[in-house]
Amino acid sequence: MTSGSSAPADSVMALPVTQICAGTPWPDIVWIHVHDNEETARQTAVQTLSQIQQGCLLDLRHDGSREISIQNNQANYHFDPNRIFTPRGRQSSLKCRDGNCDVAAKQLSQATKHFLNQYLMHAKLIVAVHNNHPNGLSVHNYKAGGSMAQAMNKIAISPNSDGHDFFYVTTQQAFEFLASRNFNVVLQNNQQVQDDGSLSVWASQQQIDYINVEAGMGHSATQLAMLAAVWSYMQQYYQV
Repeated sequence: MTSGSSAPADSVMALPVTQICAGTPWPDIVWIHVHDNEETARQTAVQTLSQIQQGCLLDLRHDGSREISIQNNQANYHFDPNRIFTPRGRQSSLKCRDGNCDVAAKQLSQATKHFLNQYLMHAKLIVAVHNNHPNGLSVHNYKAGGSMAQAMNKIAISPNSDGHDFFYVTTQQAFEFLASRNFNVVLQNNQQVQDDGSLSVWASQQQIDYINVEAGMGHSATQLAMLAAVWSYMQQYYQV
């Protein structure tokens, strides 16, 4: 495994990206971990890449917290890194404490656009890894009548699995493949999902295949099994 950091030289602020690579990266599949407090997701992604020896993880490192905090000569602000990928999301996510908040918004916009252009715009498939907590998000939130039901087009629930372990995908192809393997799977409603700036929304707007591998914190064995299924999906549809 190799790693390295990257930032635009001409920007006051850049997203804190570390690339962790194994073997030869492929040009059209990107793995990404955005929330620095979701350690199980990071470790299982790194372990999977080490096993398959092909690919790079874009790992955002920001002091072990969910949000990224920025303080420079112009402004002091923070934001959720999974809510910045669209203009509407950035506007809602950016919380400016003090300083020039207009400059802060411009810095975040420039940094995000640079990140997308450098790492994601070319992708055909994005694999995101996330964790949730015992009282947090689960597949059941996406059922009819649930708090996230508007975001759902289709849902598959495995009766023998933990509701906190599920895939969230943007294509019918990924939904059918993973649901057929007895996983919990949510297919995003790309027409009605709220534009909250999340990567799944941006990916659907760009017509990029997106798979979020969401598992409970500490559910390492389950998340590894889910990532193994994603690797099988890649082999079938992307000839890696």
